[in-house]
Amino acid sequence: MNGRSLMLVNAAGCVILGLLLVLQWRKERTLVGRIDDLQASWVAAQDASAATRERAETLEREQAMLKESIASLQHALAASGQLLAQRDAQVAVQNQQLATCEAQLKTWQAAVALRDERLRALTTDLANARHRLDEAIARLNNN
Repeated sequence: MNGRSLMLVNAAGCVILGLLLVLQWRKERTLVGRIDDLQASWVAAQDASAATRERAETLEREQAMLKESIASLQHALAASGQLLAQRDAQVAVQNQQLATCEAQLKTWQAAVALRDERLRALTTDLANARHRLDEAIARLNNN
């Protein structure tokens, strides 16, 4: 191998090394771009995961609040049921008292009607007695 062929081999080697260098550089750039894309998607996935966790925590808090609300409503419903039962019992007692009062009122109305009838009879008897008394006085005065 003479100097000239060595120079050609050397030049060809330099070109090949240059091409390898360019290919490696392009491959590295592609990989760096892919790494950047993967990092961006990883960050987006972490953000989405954090947002999902926050949403889950919010939903759990809302669920706890709803459970408390339901328990409170059930307690209020039970209390209102008891109150309604008490009111029904009071209404039943008052209806019984009303029936008793109405029966007593009918008894009193009958007694008042009987009294009024007796008073009318006594008034009629008194008027008749006065009329007879007036006639007797008139006869005594005429004699």
